[in-house]
Amino acid sequence: MALFAPYCQGSARPAELERALETLARGSCSGVRQLKPAGQRPFELRWRAGVAPSEPAQLELVVEADPTRPSPALPGASYACSVATSQLVLWLMDCREQDGSMDLPESFWQWLLLGLDPPPGTP
Repeated sequence: MALFAPYCQGSARPAELERALETLARGSCSGVRQLKPAGQRPFELRWRAGVAPSEPAQLELVVEADPTRPSPALPGASYACSVATSQLVLWLMDCREQDGSMDLPESFWQWLLLGLDPPPGTP
């Protein structure tokens, strides 16, 4: 925790940092992304994290087809990318649960899909 706390708001959010580091050690998480206006996309995010906060984490995101709308127009997809391990920890700190399913924060999806960089030190 001592390594990541300065990079990840650890002094202000120690419980979330501890939970995120436990998830980081597992190497993966899965959840469901709710789509607007309707539907959902199950996903699994896997990674090989760096040891230090500034080292890159290699990510692989597998998005499954929308189970509520079987259609070839909404196939599954796989994305491979990298990000600083501290940013991955910030996103894990801000995972949210809704209706019993976990989702990654909006800033993760904006980074992945739109190429928007999250502001430094924010989820």
